[in-house]
Amino acid sequence: MNNLKALFMFDTKQQKGLFVLICLLLLAIAFYAYRVTRPEPTLQLVDTSAYQVKIDSLQRVANQKKDTIYPFNPNYITDYRGYKLGLTTTQLDRLFRFRESGKWVNSAQDFKIVTQVDQRWLDSISPYFKFPVWVTNAKSSKSYNTYSNNPRTIVAKNINTATQEDITKVYGIGPAISGRIVKERDRLNGFLDMMQVRAVYGMSDSTMVKFKEHFYINAPAGFKKVALNTASQEELSSIPYINDYLASELIKQRTLRDGFKTWDKVILTSRFPEEKLALIQLYLTLD
Repeated sequence: MNNLKALFMFDTKQQKGLFVLICLLLLAIAFYAYRVTRPEPTLQLVDTSAYQVKIDSLQRVANQKKDTIYPFNPNYITDYRGYKLGLTTTQLDRLFRFRESGKWVNSAQDFKIVTQVDQRWLDSISPYFKFPVWVTNAKSSKSYNTYSNNPRTIVAKNINTATQEDITKVYGIGPAISGRIVKERDRLNGFLDMMQVRAVYGMSDSTMVKFKEHFYINAPAGFKKVALNTASQEELSSIPYINDYLASELIKQRTLRDGFKTWDKVILTSRFPEEKLALIQLYLTLD
């Protein structure tokens, strides 16, 4: 009996510990009872139709923006844009090789012949093709210009051998513009493409239509494109539209990429004038 009584004999420190333990147990039991007996909150229905209208409106705007196709010149289609339009890699490669040869797509039918896209794709996308006015209205290099009172025959000349006086005879071109054309021709050591003439300050699309009736372009004798993947910095710097800095950066990027495979990689080069890509392609090739 004394042994059993001894089990319930605690000193002061043990009694305090036991008291604290009992208090914690009581608190735990009270908290559990509160959680079990606590009434569930009443479900309140909120009208979200106004928010849904806003969400639907934003979704329609996003879809419309995503699906909108803006007019574009098919000569400048990039890999990404071609993918978005549904062109295959093979079709894009055909277009890029065609452009790298210095030729241009001037109609929807030309685009079909070059890329070999199917007619259904062409019918859906070609309405968005946008060619320069001087391309869509261009006539043959040797043509006849008939005026109501003074019909005469126009004998077209090579712009790279024409004089400033010859150029001034074109309707809409005065001494100032013709002088700029001759100066630009000298800087380029001869024109390679009509778009270089179009880039001269003062030339308009309507003037280009008349200009193409009077002149055609024969590349300067001995001209040969420079291979971008093997060219030296000096060769690159000698190309119009490429300065020493850009030539150096092109060589750096070429080395890092083990050679350029597509023009999309070329235009990622620091300070590359993307707006002049078509002009630069007249002098460079990736082959």
